[in-house]
Amino acid sequence: MLFAQPGNQAGLRKSAQPLTFTLVSPAMEKILYRGVNKKLDEHNGGKLLPKDIGKPFKSYANYGEVEYNDGSVYGESEANSVVMHQKDSSKYPTSGISTTPIIENAKSYAKHGGQNGYIYKIDTSLLESHAVTYFPVSKYATQPKIPGDQEIILVAKDNGALPIEIIIEKIEV
Repeated sequence: MLFAQPGNQAGLRKSAQPLTFTLVSPAMEKILYRGVNKKLDEHNGGKLLPKDIGKPFKSYANYGEVEYNDGSVYGESEANSVVMHQKDSSKYPTSGISTTPIIENAKSYAKHGGQNGYIYKIDTSLLESHAVTYFPVSKYATQPKIPGDQEIILVAKDNGALPIEIIIEKIEV
């Protein structure tokens, strides 16, 4: 499995040049989960959609807008999208979709607001063949907002819905 891994993470860089990414093969969870309440699932037509459909998974971080040493870099980068998305995806919408390898955490997101919902079960062995990029938050953010989630952000090649072919089960909770 391939995922994008940032190069220099020693804090914010002053250069506006893009961050270099290297593809590596990490040991990763075989299954990821996405918890969605029924209202959101209906709104999205049963698809796993990002909040900012079609937007390239790159965000700008400028001096004064980010915290020093949070994993962000100056200028536009995927690393900034990961860091900003995991901080607050409502404030910083991206084309990424949050997942977790922990089913109980996904269940709590599915039942958010006292509603029932669904847990989508995603087979990570299918990500590469369906051009989905895998961004482990802990590899980018120096202090993940919710470390217990072990959040992985998934991004479809077209920056849209995750391909249905990677979803192996939809569990009602």
